[in-house]
Amino acid sequence: MDLIADFAAWAWPRHLNPLSWYIRPLFFLPIAYFCWTRRPPALFLTIAAMLSSFFWFPEPEETDPAMAGVLAMEERLFTDPTWVTWTSLALILLLIGGLCAAFWYRSLGWGLLVINGGLLAKIAWTVANSGSDGLATLLPLGSGMVVMTAVVVLVARRRGLPLSLTGARRGERPTRTATR
Repeated sequence: MDLIADFAAWAWPRHLNPLSWYIRPLFFLPIAYFCWTRRPPALFLTIAAMLSSFFWFPEPEETDPAMAGVLAMEERLFTDPTWVTWTSLALILLLIGGLCAAFWYRSLGWGLLVINGGLLAKIAWTVANSGSDGLATLLPLGSGMVVMTAVVVLVARRRGLPLSLTGARRGERPTRTATR
C-alpha cells in the first residue's frame, strides 16, 4: 500500500501544472477519431494516455490558489469516497462512453453535444463542489470546447459530413448540395 501512497504523493502535485488541465480535454479529439475509424487498440491507448496525463508534467513552481482549491476538493473526494465520488466516476464513464458511441455510430451532432455538454457539466460540478475555486476550470475546459468544436465543424465542412443528430448510415456517403 505504501507504493500506491508514494505514487499518489509524487503524482498529485503534478496535476497542479496548468498544462495538465489544458491537455486533458483535447484527448477527446483522438478518442473521437479512433471511434470514427473504429480502431479499438488505438482508442484504448488514447484513453489510458488521457487517464495518466495528470502526472506527465513537472510540478509547477508557482501554484494558482484556485487550482489548488479544486485539487484539494478532488483529493478529499478520492481519499474519503462518498456517494458524490462514485456518482462522479460513473458520470465520467458515461461521458467517455457517450463520446465513443456518438462517433462510433458517426453522429457528429451527438458527438458535439456529448463533448460540450460533458465539459459544461464538469465545470458546473467543479464549481458546485469547490465554490468559486471551480471557476479555475472555465478557461482550460472552455478553450478545449472551442478547439474541439472548431475541429469537428471544420472536418465536417471539408468532408461534406452532416452535423445532424442522426449520423451517417453505414456505407452511405454524404452528398454535398450545390450552392449557387
